[in-house]
Amino acid sequence: MCGIVGYSSTSNSIELSKFVSMIKSLDYRGYDSWGFTFKDKKQLTTERQVGKIPTPTQKGNATFVIGHTRWATHGKVTEDNTHPHTSNSENIALVHNGIIENHEELKNKLKEKGFTFYGETDTEIIPNLIELHLRTSKDILTAFKKTLDELEGTFAITFLHNSSNKIFFARRDSPLVVGVDKDALIVSSDVTSFIDRTKKVIYLEDGDYGYINSELKIFNREKEVHREISKIDWDADKAKKGDFKHFMLKEISEQVDTVKQALIQDSTLITKVANQIKSSKTYIVACGSSYNAAKAAETEFLKNGIMPRIVHAHEFEQYEKFLSKDSTVLAISQSGETLDLINAVKTAKTRGAKITAIVNVQGSSLARLADQNIFMKVGPEICVLSTKSYTAQVAILMLISASLVIKPNQAKQEIEEIIRNIYYLTSKSARKYTKELSQILRYSNHLFTIGRGRDYATAMEAALKIKEVSYIHAEGFAGGEIKHGPIAMIEHGTPCIVFVPNKENQDILSNAQELKSRGAFIIGISEKKHKVFDYWIKVLGPDKFSPILRIIPIQALSYYLAVMKGLDPDKPRNLAKSVTVK
Repeated sequence: MCGIVGYSSTSNSIELSKFVSMIKSLDYRGYDSWGFTFKDKKQLTTERQVGKIPTPTQKGNATFVIGHTRWATHGKVTEDNTHPHTSNSENIALVHNGIIENHEELKNKLKEKGFTFYGETDTEIIPNLIELHLRTSKDILTAFKKTLDELEGTFAITFLHNSSNKIFFARRDSPLVVGVDKDALIVSSDVTSFIDRTKKVIYLEDGDYGYINSELKIFNREKEVHREISKIDWDADKAKKGDFKHFMLKEISEQVDTVKQALIQDSTLITKVANQIKSSKTYIVACGSSYNAAKAAETEFLKNGIMPRIVHAHEFEQYEKFLSKDSTVLAISQSGETLDLINAVKTAKTRGAKITAIVNVQGSSLARLADQNIFMKVGPEICVLSTKSYTAQVAILMLISASLVIKPNQAKQEIEEIIRNIYYLTSKSARKYTKELSQILRYSNHLFTIGRGRDYATAMEAALKIKEVSYIHAEGFAGGEIKHGPIAMIEHGTPCIVFVPNKENQDILSNAQELKSRGAFIIGISEKKHKVFDYWIKVLGPDKFSPILRIIPIQALSYYLAVMKGLDPDKPRNLAKSVTVK
C-alpha cells in the first residue's frame, strides 16, 4: 500500500530529482498523494502534494532524505494528511505505513500535554509522541523505543530529526528493507526503489528498529542484532515497461515464459509437500486473485483424492480450533506481505501446523514465516492487477496436485504441453479479438461471467479482472446458480461471458441458452464455436488446464476495456498492489 524510501549517505549526496524518481518507482503500490523531507544542516525542508508524482524537477541535493507515497486509510486525501508529518516543534519529520489502532487514546494524551494537530491521520501522533519522550530521554533512539512501546497496530516508520545525521526506522507487521549501496544506505518498503542502484538487500524482521547513516544499526528487544545481506535475483529492466505502453500488457505477454519458470521447481520439495498433503488436513489460504487460483486448482485436488479447505485469509481465525501439528497450510501471495494472510499463518504456526508458502517475493514476510517456500519466479509484477502471478499460482498448484499421483517431473511435462497454447493466447494476433470485443462492451454498465466446475473459478477471476480495471460492474456465477437469482438481472443486451469446456458441456450451454432467451449477449470462451454464441473467442487446450488458458483472453479484454475508456490499467482507483493493512 503506502510506499516508503529513505536515503542516507555521509559522503555522497543524491539529487532531489533522482530521489523523487525513487519515490515514483513505488507508485505501483497504489497512492493518492506523496511527499518528501530532506535535511540541510539543521533544517528540515518538506514538500507534499496531492495527486500523481510529476516528472521530477526538484533542484538541489541531499544526504539525508525520506519520502512517501500515501494510500489514504485515516483521513481524507488532502495536503494536510499527506506525509511526511512533522512534530509541533518541526524538529521531526516522519513517514509511516500501517495503522495505529490506539491513535485516539494517544492523541488525547498528547493534547493534555499541550500538543496540537493539523490533520486527521493516525500517523501525526507518532512524531509528537517521540518529541514528548525526548523530554525525558537521553537520546533520540531511546525516545523512539519508548514511542514504539506505546504504539498498538502495524507500522513501518522512518523519520528525520534536525539535530541528527541519521534516518531512524522501525517495523512491525509491515515490510521494510535496507538496500546496501557502495556509498549509501537506503531504507524502503520495497526493493523496487533501489534495484537500479544495488542488488544487495537486508530484510528487516518484525520488531526491528534502528538507524542508518554511514552504517546500519539494528536493534530488537533493546539488543543489537545483525541481519544477513541477500541478493536480489532479478534485474532493474524487469521493472520497466520496455516497448509496452503499460505494465499490464507487458505482464500478460510474459506468461508464456513465467508459467514455464513457475514449473521449474525442486522435485524433492514438491514430493515432500504432496506427501504432507496426503497425510494431513490441508488448508489453502489466500486473498483476492490468489484465492481464485486456489479455487481453480480445487477440481484437480478432488480428482486426486484430496479435499482441501480453501479459506479467505481474513476468515481463517474461525478454523483455528481445528488446527494442529497434523495440519498443512498452503499460503498463497504474490507479494508475501498481505497482512490478513500473515496473521493467518502466524495463527497456524502457533497451533503447530506445517506452512508451505507459494510466493513470488523472496525475503518477504511470508517467505520468512513459512517452513518451506515454493517461489513463483515470475519477476516483479508492477501492475496492480494480478496476471502472470495468477497463472503461475495455478500452474504450481496443479503441479502439486498432479504430484499426489504421479512423479513431479511427469506432472511438469504434462503442464508444459500447453505452453504453445499460451504462446498463441498472448500474441498480437489473438489479442485483436479481445480488442474488438472491448469496443463492443466499452459502454456496458453490467457484465456477468458464468462457468461450471473448474470454470467457475475462472468466471470469478474474470469478473474480478474486469471490475478492477474497467470499473464495469462484473459478477461471476456458477452456471447452476443462475436460476436461483442472478437471471433476474438479465435484460436485453446484457453481456454474459460463458466458459465452455470441451467435454461435458451440455449443462453450461443450456445455461447460456436460458440467458440468451432473456436477451443476454452471449460471449463464448471455448475450443469450438456453438450456435448460442453471439461472439466467440477460441481457446485451444485440454479442459484440465483451462484455468490457465481461458483466463488469458479475459486479462487482455480487461486491459483493452480500460484503455478504451481512457483509464490507467496499471493503477486502478482505490486499489493497492500490496495490502499491508487489515
